Amino acid sequence: MKHNRKLLLVAYTFPPEISAGAVRPGYLARYLPEFGWDVTTVTHSVQTPPFPARVISASSPGSRVIDMLPFRLRHALLSPDATAGWIPAAVSMGKTLLGLERFDAILSTAHPPAVHMVGAKLAAVSGLPWIADYRDLWVGNPYITRNSLRAKYDAWLERTVLSRASRITTISDPIAHGLACLHGRDDVAVIPNAYDPSEWEAVVAARPQAFDLVFTGSMHSGIRNPDLLFSAIRELRAVNDDAGTRANVHFYGLNNESVDGSAARYDILSQVCRHPAIPRTQIMQVQRSAAVLLIFLSMEPSTKTEMGSKYLEYVGARRPIMAFGPPDSVMRKFIAENRLGWFASTVEEAKQALHKTYEWYSTGAQDTNADCQNVPTARNMAARFAQVLDDSRVLISLHAAAAI
Repeated sequence: MKHNRKLLLVAYTFPPEISAGAVRPGYLARYLPEFGWDVTTVTHSVQTPPFPARVISASSPGSRVIDMLPFRLRHALLSPDATAGWIPAAVSMGKTLLGLERFDAILSTAHPPAVHMVGAKLAAVSGLPWIADYRDLWVGNPYITRNSLRAKYDAWLERTVLSRASRITTISDPIAHGLACLHGRDDVAVIPNAYDPSEWEAVVAARPQAFDLVFTGSMHSGIRNPDLLFSAIRELRAVNDDAGTRANVHFYGLNNESVDGSAARYDILSQVCRHPAIPRTQIMQVQRSAAVLLIFLSMEPSTKTEMGSKYLEYVGARRPIMAFGPPDSVMRKFIAENRLGWFASTVEEAKQALHKTYEWYSTGAQDTNADCQNVPTARNMAARFAQVLDDSRVLISLHAAAAI
């Protein structure tokens, strides 16, 4: 009887933690066994996942003390990022596991970049193939501000750490191109983020009780902003247009305090409500009950290739999407081609999108007629990772044979 190979997965967050970064490693742990790879995950998370998985939380007294420091202080002082205090505990746990069991490969999935530091150290002591997966850029991330000296150091550090990686994977072609240039590699594999249709089977579809526009996630303390939407609501409300007067905007998640100031500037505070972060199962029900689901991208032209992962949750919820971002954003074309909703880069486009979504809501409709054939699923994503892992083991074997 053929036994599955064994993967040591390094992921800072893991389900059911309230973090977009927990989704991808969760799908890998859940579905890779179907493709010949059993997964043991070393993580910072301490909660029990909602599916069968071998998950080991790594921590130490020192890492717990560092975690208590303010994020801004850790972000400024620690390298490669604010979670660096976790690296020694994760490496220690990984070494223990490698000493007790026979693993076949290591995979680290970032953000944060600290996981690649862990992956590199474990690959060095074990000689195993190591896959470094990027959900976001380490160097060149538009949402992380560094001075020029720190940016140069980070670029050197990333090149040095990743020099040991057997393969690099990432979620999109633009990020792959940046990684290929930085690391001088032509083998960066693109494996897009995905959604899991099975997760939505138990989520009850509810007809929207009001014209509720819902955002679930982080506005990154103002790096993203809702000004286009708020301006459109104010202008429609000024002429007593129902698409503006009846719109209620809800924000669920962390680091969304900045929306209060925006709502005050546009005099629509009474139509905006902030909610705390809640468990993902509850968020899915909120999404499945909304009239419209919102995506806010950075308006900086440099972010035009950004897709993120929020749209994948929304696809599963089968509610129309209203997205805001740069005029030439790749998200605009994707939404249009897959009939997912509307995209706006100007106040006028935002007003048109509000009109269209309000018309849809007024018909009493619930689910959209979106075409999800081009949206990757979690099972397909795991199959592609399994192929990369299989190929990497072959490469390691060939290199070892050549060295004899």
